[in-house]
Amino acid sequence: MRTLVLVSAALFVILASLLLLGAGAMAAEGALHPPRQRIALVCPCIAHVQCGDVQVTAPDAAVLRGWYYHPDRPNGSAILLLHGVGASRQDMVGLGNLFLKDGYAVLEPDLRGHGKSTGFTTYGRAEEGDIHAWADWMLAQPGVSRIYGFGASLGASVLLESLNREARFRGVVAEGAYTDFPAIENERLRRQMPEGFRGLAWPVVQSGLFWARLRYGVALAESSAIEAVRRTKTPVFLIHGEKDDETSPENSRLLAAANPAVATLWIVPGGRHADAWAVAGKEFERRVLDWLAEH
Repeated sequence: MRTLVLVSAALFVILASLLLLGAGAMAAEGALHPPRQRIALVCPCIAHVQCGDVQVTAPDAAVLRGWYYHPDRPNGSAILLLHGVGASRQDMVGLGNLFLKDGYAVLEPDLRGHGKSTGFTTYGRAEEGDIHAWADWMLAQPGVSRIYGFGASLGASVLLESLNREARFRGVVAEGAYTDFPAIENERLRRQMPEGFRGLAWPVVQSGLFWARLRYGVALAESSAIEAVRRTKTPVFLIHGEKDDETSPENSRLLAAANPAVATLWIVPGGRHADAWAVAGKEFERRVLDWLAEH
């Protein structure tokens, strides 16, 4: 009888482990390979503005593609705009127009694993090198002496993480950023689970991290925007919707607290996930443009 109990317990543990690994693997595959948007053949036209296709090669040979817009009246600065997960450069065209009107040259790339950029998404691990390559490219453009960054959601977090390696940004704006990859995966998975099963979220996340390391050699557990913010000297403007139910505003509060000397925090009343411009309108424009001008 005792032997039967032990065998049954062992089989249960094995089955539970396999189910956990399977759930983690599925979650990891979905995170590393989000659906791609189709990209327009040419960059959307904006009056009195020239634009064109550009590309750089990442340190791991991934080819990164984007659009570059030249302002009608250049102010000597260029800004890198980074979209969220499952989106593309097309999502940043409207926002880019705001900066173009203020004299900024605007670079709108597809993040790796998105749009027409090759590779797969690594939540900052490889994107650090990608952003460094784009910074090199921007500073090589005629008339550009200052560079800035603006990221939304995933774009915000990888932009912050890039500060581990890239110190030439005069300032970066991060809207709807998360602190680190394991924490945000746990937060989102718990939110999706029924009340009595939320304790399983963390084991599933850990299983997914193991799968990503085992199959792809990617240490997603080390993806941490907050550690980069803690060490950086680059000014950071953190924007977060008060009612964000995808990435809680506590993420930006923690990021700001990690380095008060460089961080400015704006919690947008009534805002949800990465929609501050739509919610705050002119106040968003004034705050962002004024903050950039100060740096």
